[in-house]
Amino acid sequence: VKLEVTESIIHSPFVFEEQTILVVPTDLPDVNAPAGVFEEATAEVVRDACSISGGGAVVLFTSHRALRRVAELLREDGAVRWPLFVQGEDTRVRLLERFIESGSGILLGTASFWEGVDVPGRALRGLGIQRLPFKVPTEPITAARMEAIERRGGSSFEEFVLPLAALKLKQGFGRLVRSREDRGAILILDDRIVRKSYGAYLRESLPPAPLRKGPWTDLTRFLKEFYA
Repeated sequence: VKLEVTESIIHSPFVFEEQTILVVPTDLPDVNAPAGVFEEATAEVVRDACSISGGGAVVLFTSHRALRRVAELLREDGAVRWPLFVQGEDTRVRLLERFIESGSGILLGTASFWEGVDVPGRALRGLGIQRLPFKVPTEPITAARMEAIERRGGSSFEEFVLPLAALKLKQGFGRLVRSREDRGAILILDDRIVRKSYGAYLRESLPPAPLRKGPWTDLTRFLKEFYA
């Protein structure tokens, strides 16, 4: 039997150029800086951004340790005016329910919150990504796949690590816009997405949100205009 294959490209119904904005601060500490200074900067940016948006933010992490530290910093001295929901302090389903009910909360999550989370409407109007979601090379399965690629003369970073990070990043971005009515800013605090040569590959994997990069204090102006 001769089979005929028909291919088509289904364009997104969303107008990302109007519904979103991609913000990348370029003056934060290095993601691998010692003594937790990147977590301190993360907490400060989350506070600033939520003071502009009025909360309604999901912040995605690649590490439970970083998530817990940022949660501690946000709670210090009652610095957060918005309900804070932290992965590990309740079930995933209940955290999402409480976040949606609050309408102005901040939800901190790791792996399981990067995909399969649907928060339509104004309850989610800002998405933060602390670090680019690269696979940890010390994980046994990841290490084995990388070794196999290197053995045959390939580049494990370009052929395995980078494409997976791009997919994960796109999944994370997808939490923000779920309908034509949704609108929000996405903040990527890991400036390697604009500083490293592979950053262009990662940006091209994302929907066409207008990019704004520069010192954080300058970027708050764009956020204020966006949320006005």
